[in-house]
Amino acid sequence: MIRVTRRRVLLAVLALFLVSVGVIAWTLAGLPPVKYYLRYGLDPYCEPTGERVTYEGVEFVEIGPGVFRMGSTYLAEGGDWLGKVCQPLGLPWGKHPKPSDEMPVHWVDFRHGFWIARTEVTNAQYERFRPKQERNRYAKGDEDPVTGVQWEEAKEYCAWLSGKSGRPIRLPSESEWECACRAGSNTEFTFGDDEARLSKYAWFGWELLTQGGQAHAVALRHPNRWGLYDLHGNVFEWCEDTYHASYERAPSDGSPWTEGGEEWEPGSQYRVFRGGSWFVISALGCRSACRFWRVPDSRFSLHGFRPAFVLSDD
Repeated sequence: MIRVTRRRVLLAVLALFLVSVGVIAWTLAGLPPVKYYLRYGLDPYCEPTGERVTYEGVEFVEIGPGVFRMGSTYLAEGGDWLGKVCQPLGLPWGKHPKPSDEMPVHWVDFRHGFWIARTEVTNAQYERFRPKQERNRYAKGDEDPVTGVQWEEAKEYCAWLSGKSGRPIRLPSESEWECACRAGSNTEFTFGDDEARLSKYAWFGWELLTQGGQAHAVALRHPNRWGLYDLHGNVFEWCEDTYHASYERAPSDGSPWTEGGEEWEPGSQYRVFRGGSWFVISALGCRSACRFWRVPDSRFSLHGFRPAFVLSDD
């Protein structure tokens, strides 16, 4: 029988304290949980594999298995100490913290990785599926992104491309989209936090809007580190997910979140779209974590999309 002594108790308390400090420091440093290092090794983050495939003119890039950190506290209001104490107790005193819909920041684990299109789907690519599609006056060129496409129509294109390719092609989940946009970054934009650099990567802004604003041919501005184009601007991009005002119960495996969500009428959920557009004036709306939502049957001249798919062993 192990004898409990004062020295052993103090050592146990000290060990517990050191472990707690280590966990807090690890978390504050923004490092992935230890389980992901056990699963993926010393570099658990998602990265492109270098593999690419093309179906009906749409080129896909493979992002390998791994994790990424989703969301941002950029729009959150921190409150004061009294508000932080009183809010969980339901008391009205102090300034309560107000989280944004980009929270909580959380880790997403892509066990199988995913594939995502290098660019937004263009008019020429979409017209292979729907030859009589009327081109939007703000995006008329063959290499301009197709716009004015409802969420269901984007889904129909993905289903058609799935049949042509034999792959389970669909709209990207929010987490797939954000992971692709971030390209390994933890900053507000794929290249860092400096808004002055955004115009090198994205079509957006007041100057563009006031000078006959319109969408532009895909892949004209800088790609991100993973070779993906126009994620910060040009046109908004539909995602598969319904819109939820918090990530509190979001899937951690990167799959689309389609259960529940905010409704505009009973049984009808908003759908998410991501990325900035040429119509967005402020860089704020072009950040990697920024979210938008709209009714799925809206035909908005700024809406486009890019498809994605996952190959699983399951």
